[in-house]
Order: sequence, then structure tokens, then C-alpha cells
Amino acid sequence: MMKTRTALFFLTPAVMIMVALLVMPVGYLVRFSFFVGQQGAQTAGGFTLANYAKLLGDSFYLGILGRTLYLSLITTTLSVLTGYPLAHFMWKTSKRWRGMLTILVLSPLLVSIVVSSYGWIVILGNRGVINNALIGLGLIDTPVKLMFTNIAIVVGLVHIVMPFMVLSILAALERIDPLLAEAATTLGANRLRTLWHVILPLALPGIGAGTTIVFSLAMSAYVTPAVLGGSGPNFITTLIYHQFVTLFNWPFGATVAALLLSVSVGIVFFYVRVLSRVGALGVQAR
Repeated sequence: MMKTRTALFFLTPAVMIMVALLVMPVGYLVRFSFFVGQQGAQTAGGFTLANYAKLLGDSFYLGILGRTLYLSLITTTLSVLTGYPLAHFMWKTSKRWRGMLTILVLSPLLVSIVVSSYGWIVILGNRGVINNALIGLGLIDTPVKLMFTNIAIVVGLVHIVMPFMVLSILAALERIDPLLAEAATTLGANRLRTLWHVILPLALPGIGAGTTIVFSLAMSAYVTPAVLGGSGPNFITTLIYHQFVTLFNWPFGATVAALLLSVSVGIVFFYVRVLSRVGALGVQAR
């Protein structure tokens, strides 16, 4: 009983800060979605679901949501496929090289996202590094359109979110006893079987944490889609910005924001539940 009271005592300030800085503002924003907008924060009429009917009944808005989900899933998948080998290498390498690689992995977070996005314009533009190299090698005659495409958005997002994936997986790998791999080798397992049956199951919590963080960041990203995705609403976050800042339709912008929050939370909740069941089944099997 005393431990419970002590835990509640230390937990209360964090909960109060969370409520004041997150729950209340988001709740106030969601409240706007149930009214008809006039100009800016001004609303007219009473409680209505017209904004949700407009949003869910228009293929244009649903297409933007689908594109956002699609690109976020691709970003998450590429981050896992490229982030795990790097995390595994950092886990196996010496402490000296691990420190240098950690700084390299964290480097995208040390530069403004705006600067990073414009840096990719230099690389992916029609006169950028890639096109100039391909033309110089004689592989193409005219520049390949890389900017203002889904490819540009995914590349920019992967660059930004990669540190969260690598560090999450690395934290899980560092908890694994190196003797387990040696024991598996002694029992006749080759490197691939050891990786698949020993290392990956134990690294699953880190992979789950990394994918959850990366997917959430990709879904809510604004700067990268706005800079690399071209003009107009091309991502659900740019659609929200367009409704709030350009059209001054706060209630509909709040509706789109509420949909983004609901979809993201729902997917993350379902994913965490699946991971917990997979982990439980793995423990029972062992």
C-alpha cells in the first residue's frame, strides 16, 4: 500500500503536466471539429457532424490519408531494413567505433529538419548530385524526376527518423547476453540460424519500439512532405496546415487533425497488441 502511494505521489506531477500540455489542448482542438467554421477560430451553429461527413465522404481527403499511411508504412519498413544491420554492426563493434557511429547516427537530429530537407533538394533536384552523376556517366540524357515525388518524401523521412530506429534496436541488442550466440553455435547453429532464432526474437522489443516511434513520427511529419513533396496538400499534415493557415477553416482542420490522431493511435494500439501476443507466444515456445 505504501509503495502504491509513493508511486502515485511521484507520478502525479507528470500526469498533471501531461494533462495541461497535451490532453487539454488536443481536447480543445477536437472540440472545434464539431462546429461549422466562419473565419479562423470563429464558429457558427451548434453541435454537428457535418465536418466528419465531408471528410469521410470525399475521395480527395481519403486519398491524402491513404497516401500518408502508405508512405509512412514504407518509411517504417525501410527504416527497419536499413536500421537493424547498422544497429547490429554497432553492437558487435568495439566501443571506440561505437561512439563514432553513434554520433554519425545522431547527426540528422543535430541539424534542423528544414536544412536537411533543402539538402535533399541539392541531391535529388533536376540539376542535383544524382542527376548530374547519371548524365555524366552517360546513363541518361535528361534528368530523372526525383523531386516532388513520393520517393523524395520517403527518402527525407527515412533520413530524419533513422536515429530513433537504430538506437531503439541497439538498446535491445545490448541487453542480450553474447554467450547465447556462442551457445547456439556450439549446438550446431550457423550464423543465419543464430540470428533468426536467437538474436531477432530477443531484439523484438527494440524493433517494436523503433517501428512504433518511426511510424508515429512519419505520420505526423510536416516539414519534409511540405518541402520535398511539392506545393498543395500532399500529406495529411500539409492538408491540416492548409485548412488552418490558408483557408482559415479551423473546424475542418481540427476534424482532419482528429482523424489523424484517431488513425495513428488505433494503428499503434493494434500493432502493440500484436507484438505483445507474438512475444508471449515466443516465450511459451521457448
